[in-house]
Amino acid sequence: MFCVLECCSKYWVPNNMTELDLRLKEQLMGQPLAHDLIFKSISSHINTEHPSKALVLSLHGSTGTGKNFVAKHIVESLYRKGYKSKYARLYVASRDFMHQDEEHLKQYKDRIKHDIERATSGCQYATFIFDEVDKMPMKLLETILFYIDFHTPTYAQPIDFRKTIFIFLSNTGGKEINTIAHNNHFASIERNNYNITEFQRALANAAFSEPGGLWHASLINRHLVTFFVPFLPLERSHIRTCIQRQLELIHKKDKYQYILSDNDITDRVLDLIEFSPPNSLLYSVSGCKKVQQKLDFILESNRVIPTKKPIEEF
Repeated sequence: MFCVLECCSKYWVPNNMTELDLRLKEQLMGQPLAHDLIFKSISSHINTEHPSKALVLSLHGSTGTGKNFVAKHIVESLYRKGYKSKYARLYVASRDFMHQDEEHLKQYKDRIKHDIERATSGCQYATFIFDEVDKMPMKLLETILFYIDFHTPTYAQPIDFRKTIFIFLSNTGGKEINTIAHNNHFASIERNNYNITEFQRALANAAFSEPGGLWHASLINRHLVTFFVPFLPLERSHIRTCIQRQLELIHKKDKYQYILSDNDITDRVLDLIEFSPPNSLLYSVSGCKKVQQKLDFILESNRVIPTKKPIEEF
């Protein structure tokens, strides 16, 4: 039966893995490890009729490397309404969990429990995304332990949480990722061939040790995180592609002409992007995050303003 309003049907919850794979291939730059790990883990989880537990992915990396971008495409591939779906929840620490006192923490915990149980009771394929986990109050994520652990529905708790997906987004571990990537680069190891186990170990240790939502978290001690996913620092070639793609979008929307060629514009924007470390200037400090603002700045000063034709006198 077709639902006019959103319900847990194939139309409203398509779980379109072909779409997700295509989006990641075409739009996610420089992240072969993340692409492979995320696509395969979500695809296998959804296609398993009776998974043993909820899928838990912890996405780590520096600013601008694509964590939020990927989360958005995951949700849009799973649900026709994307983030507007009642089966998808997004929590942002700096917006939703601003306070540290006990009274507010209780409110946060009650809200999280209510949201998880309500969404999952409506659809087993519910997704919960926690952004800025490194800024979350410590121990708040302990609230979700029951929902992500190994268990089966009971009379007392008939809701089945095993098909749900939990995704954490965090800058924690960014330094460790950058160090490993830097060493691999100078060892002439291609990104596609980086050892994922090395990153997993480093990220688990960083998440457990550094202040934030996963600090000394039981869900790490109890091995409930399915995968720690590294987002690698972006090199100059990746930033160039970012700029070029933004330019393509701008050209489709506006009819302006510019004094500089697209290649010159791209070079000017690249000159405004900060790279590190000082000895190699290999990686963008802010990933692709500042590309749009820098590009707007360059375009504004190079836009050709069409002049009106003078009125001819008779």
